Amino acid sequence: MKTFEPDLDLSGRNLRALALLTMASALAYYTYRVSAAPGMWPALLALWVFLLVAGSVALLWWMPARLRYELTDKTLEIQTAFGRRRILLENLRAVEPVEYALGRRSGSAALPGYYVGRFQSSLGKLTAYAGRPAGEGLLLLLHTGEMVLLTPKQSGLLRQRLRHLLPPATEVEDDEPQK
Repeated sequence: MKTFEPDLDLSGRNLRALALLTMASALAYYTYRVSAAPGMWPALLALWVFLLVAGSVALLWWMPARLRYELTDKTLEIQTAFGRRRILLENLRAVEPVEYALGRRSGSAALPGYYVGRFQSSLGKLTAYAGRPAGEGLLLLLHTGEMVLLTPKQSGLLRQRLRHLLPPATEVEDDEPQK
């Protein structure tokens, strides 16, 4: 089994986290100061507000780290934050390097560095497991007609491994990305 990491867009990640935690602290302090309840309730409410925002920041940090692609002799397994998708290699019709831009989404999660689900894109409707909203990636065409977009850091190596594992009838292109 070979694991491929996605090419993640994490620009500004630290600043966003710091800004959200600062906002959580200010909101918690404000909650504590304006609460009219006597005793420990204002402190507990302020702590709850802070933990809620801090938990959201942790989720934003954790989700992109869970995205990865694992290639075995018979399957390509895509791990996301909340599950796995297994694609049998015999179900692949073609693998193409492409340039893409994700657009409107439906039933998907889109966070900085984590774009998973159904998207309308510059390539048409597809299922994305990507770390960037635009750039270069690999487009997998399945026999069912579904298009699956991946953005591995080592896309050339993944294409090469797929070429050796897939049946001869499957097209694995080596060209520059299609636009």
